[in-house]
Amino acid sequence: MSTTVYTSDLTVDDAPKEALVESIRLREQRIASNIDELIGRLRPNVLAGRAVDKAAGAFTDAQGRPDTGRIAAAGGAVLVVAGLVVAGVLRKRGR
Repeated sequence: MSTTVYTSDLTVDDAPKEALVESIRLREQRIASNIDELIGRLRPNVLAGRAVDKAAGAFTDAQGRPDTGRIAAAGGAVLVVAGLVVAGVLRKRGR
């Protein structure tokens, strides 16, 4: 059958059986396609790629150049946290 028919366009009581079968087949295809797309979006490598792109975007300006101010601030924050961790470890050893 070459025409696209959806059950929402038909009254089930008045529709020919072939039209209903075709409508169900088309809906199954759309649902399968949607599921395949969702699975593709949730693959770990796709999610990791999006996270990398988002993180990289946080450290670039509107022209795509590195934003040195943000990079320096993030580096400083990392150093502060590392210093606190080291200080905590040394403090525990001193007890």
